[in-house]
Amino acid sequence: AAGSQVTAAEDWRQRVAACELSGPARQLASHTAFVSHADGVLVLALDPGFEYLRSERSLAALSAALAGPLGEAPRIVIQAGAAPAETLHQRKDRERDSRQAAAEEAFLNDPTVRRLVEQHGARVVPDSIRPVEEN
Repeated sequence: AAGSQVTAAEDWRQRVAACELSGPARQLASHTAFVSHADGVLVLALDPGFEYLRSERSLAALSAALAGPLGEAPRIVIQAGAAPAETLHQRKDRERDSRQAAAEEAFLNDPTVRRLVEQHGARVVPDSIRPVEEN
């Protein structure tokens, strides 16, 4: 029976999030985006500026970590150039940024905070606001 294939960018992000990797191999995986997967060859795009994460050791660890879920260890090809889809790392950054923006907006629109600012000249230190789950 043939192993499963990575089919799309979202599928790749979920597999990276779920796989048992650590260190440089995990960093490499989280900075790659899915391009294609056919005939045992997994083509990934690496975020520009993160080429230093690419090493034979990290590629071998990533391939080995995917062997179980895919039914065989894929040959991984790293493609140069901008990723065609969002990497796991970019997604986490974007989600963190949007949680941060929502936390700041909620805090600054809180009636008590507004009253303190308007009536007592209070000042909000921008970097002091954090989403609840990151405290």
